[in-house]
Parts: sequence; structure tokens; C-alpha cells
Amino acid sequence: MLLTVDGQVYRVDLPSVSARLATAKDSARLSYSISPSGYGVHWPVIDEDLTIDGLIASALPVQAKSEETPLLLKDQPPQQVSLLREHLRRVIHHVQKTRDRFCDLTVEGLNTMPIPFFGDIEEAEILTAGVNPAASEFNKNRKWPKMEATPEFLEARLRNYFRSVDPAPHQWFAPWEETLKMLNGRSYKSHAAHLDLSPRATIRMAALPCEKFLEMLEFDLPIFFETLLLCRSAKVLLVAGAVTKAFYFNEFLREHSPQFGYELRGEFQRRLGGRMACRHDLVSKDGHFHLPVFFFSRGPAFRDDLPQLVSTVRKDICNCLSNL
Repeated sequence: MLLTVDGQVYRVDLPSVSARLATAKDSARLSYSISPSGYGVHWPVIDEDLTIDGLIASALPVQAKSEETPLLLKDQPPQQVSLLREHLRRVIHHVQKTRDRFCDLTVEGLNTMPIPFFGDIEEAEILTAGVNPAASEFNKNRKWPKMEATPEFLEARLRNYFRSVDPAPHQWFAPWEETLKMLNGRSYKSHAAHLDLSPRATIRMAALPCEKFLEMLEFDLPIFFETLLLCRSAKVLLVAGAVTKAFYFNEFLREHSPQFGYELRGEFQRRLGGRMACRHDLVSKDGHFHLPVFFFSRGPAFRDDLPQLVSTVRKDICNCLSNL
């Protein structure tokens, strides 16, 4: 197993440090949390606790690049990790207190957890955004444990989502991944992360009552904007598709951003044919926040169309990535 500690990559011989880790599946190894002190690591799925110093003492530094993706243990300041964990605590509470209000929108009997983001949002340069997590994310083969969500578990699972091999990222992300490669070889694994307007997994949007679904999105939208503020390295936001049949994604953001202190600037006019790409800018009213937003009318469900639309504004996106 590879670890990254303060920028140095180490290879740990698992059987020599932990039999539980040595026999655990990738999904269990990637589900870990750092102790508040910053000196320990806890793996909740297999109930294992080790110190970072102990892991380093039994490891060898890795000089050459490896195809294996390392776990990030101390690359980020403890106070930033704490901010993310506290945010996840608020998200869990927000969803739990209103679970009954939106239960008709969920898959009966399916054990789910709130997911406000996928990937390492604190380091991502590129953000993609969707409406809400797919219920199929919680199918048995996705290996989510049957337990109540905790901030510690979610932080580890979600930050390492795109580094996991078993399970691999959900197939829904494949068109976005193909699109990211067009942007000078970026990827979710090291340059991008994904946010959702709502953290709740529901029945497919097309099968839901539109008014109730929109009520849920509007109620959960504060979480989206709070999550966005944690994306400290973000340079562009890519959004695609529609929010029910009533709104394109950018139209929904434009209508609701002002109540959270933001404005989505830039012209947009619907046209026949359904293939559109345009640039906006999400700007806070106090002027302290500015993020270029690129909208594409066809989302990941249109696997071939999304990369084609992105190619029409690729140069502008790459300029944003290099200039900011």
C-alpha cells in the first residue's frame, strides 16, 4: 500500500503492520479518517487504528512514479480537514432531520448516505456538477456498508472516491472523465471533483413528481453553496444537462443563486436543436468569490454529445485553468 505524508510517498508492507489491512478490500482500505490530532488513522469498516509515525517507520520511501494511487494522510492542514468534516456533520444532520419529508422520492428499502461531493474537493482545479447522486451508487456491488453515515467515514470514502479500484467510480462519471482528458490530460483522480445540488440519492429524475423534486433541490441548495466554498483550488465549474424538464442547469442556478449572495452572469438563450455550450461567471455580491462556469446542454447521459460540446469551448476552459 502506498501512502503520501507531507509530500513524500511511502510503500507499506501491509502484512507486517496489520493483518486486517492486508486482507481488507480496497473499498475498506480507502475508507479511513485522520484523528483530530493528525497523528493517527482509523479504518472504520475493519475497525483498525494505527499511528502515522508507526506506518512511516515500517515503510520505504518511493522515488519513482507508481501506477498505484497512494492514500493521502497529511498533505492537508488539520484545520482544513476539520472544516470538511464539520461540513459533512452538518450535511448528515440536514438530511436526517428531513428524511421523512422526501421519503417518497427515494428507493424503498435501499440503504443510502448523503453525498454532497465526490473526490478531493479541496485540491481539485476543475469541478463538475450534477443534480443528485444516483440510487444505483448504493447497489450491493458498490460496497457501501450498512451503517449510519458519520463525518469520518464520508470524508475518507468521498475524498478517495476516484482513487478506489474496488469499487471503481460509478459508470455515470465516464463521459465526464473522457471530457477531462481533453483539458490537457486532467482527470478526477488528481485534478477534478464532482458536486451535486442535492446530496440525496433518489429514484430516477424522469420518474419523479417534478414539483416535489424541485422542492427537495431548493431545500438542499444551501449545502451546494457551502460545499463550493470548501473548493479552495477550483478554477472552473462545468455543469451540464437539465434540472427536471423545467430548467437547464444554468437556468436553475441563475434563478436561485441570488438568495445565497451570488449572481450567475453571462447571456444565455435557448435555441432549437438542444446542443448548446456557453460561459457564465458565478460571482458573489461582495466580490470575494468569482468562478468561471461552463454550461453544456447535453449531460453525461448523452455520452457522445458531451465531449463534442466541451470541444467547442475547450480553449476558453484551458485559458481559465492556466490564467487563474
